[in-house]
Amino acid sequence: MKATAGQALHPGLYGCLAFGAGPYNPIPVRVLLVEDDRALSRAVRDGLTAQGMAVDPVGSVRDARAMLPTNPYDCIVLDLGLPDEDGLGLLRELRERGDEIPVLVLTARGTVEDRVGGLNAGADDYLLKPFAFPELTARIRALIRRGGSAVPTVLQVADLELDPGRFRVTRAGVAISLTAKEFAILECLMTHAGQLVTRTMLLDQCWDASYEGLSNLVDVHVGRVRRKLEVTGGPPLLHTVRGAGFVLDARPR
Repeated sequence: MKATAGQALHPGLYGCLAFGAGPYNPIPVRVLLVEDDRALSRAVRDGLTAQGMAVDPVGSVRDARAMLPTNPYDCIVLDLGLPDEDGLGLLRELRERGDEIPVLVLTARGTVEDRVGGLNAGADDYLLKPFAFPELTARIRALIRRGGSAVPTVLQVADLELDPGRFRVTRAGVAISLTAKEFAILECLMTHAGQLVTRTMLLDQCWDASYEGLSNLVDVHVGRVRRKLEVTGGPPLLHTVRGAGFVLDARPR
């Protein structure tokens, strides 16, 4: 059995951290990860990103406060022992102002008093370190479902169908193999079928905040999606609007 990423990083505390398990998350999800342990933060970010989530990692309460107004987060994964303040303070702030964003406390504080204190402060769930990565992703998905995010129905444009629940794309009945990133891009385009989708919209939906927009990465990924959609020989569906963005539409342009 191969050593997990957590074992390589922290053989004692994070020995149960394991990656690569569980299906790709069909619902576009953006997570704010508040964790000051850089190695653990990087490992969790990479693992959640591999599941199709966009993850913005920060290492302090101050940085979390700065990030919260900039993005519509679906969930916060919150450590408590942060270098500037206790994470519970941030949690109380959110609840006192009526913010109901799901918060998963991820911490090594394991006493009954700690868990009760976190839940009373407004946490929606509490996961102790060390933890199994599949459990973390399952808990995040469960929190988002309880928060009202429903699994979307099958999307269809002309003969192109995207089934988020099964992570499946077909055109004219022929299966099309996409990476998690390509799937997220196509899902965004199909959700806004017939409308202009800008590069900024795709960045916000499909990439985390660490991407600085200094390359043609969006165009490269969209180009790959376009080529895969045209393998079946059908008419073009994905169109580029020069200088503006992209439109997925069955009508010729």
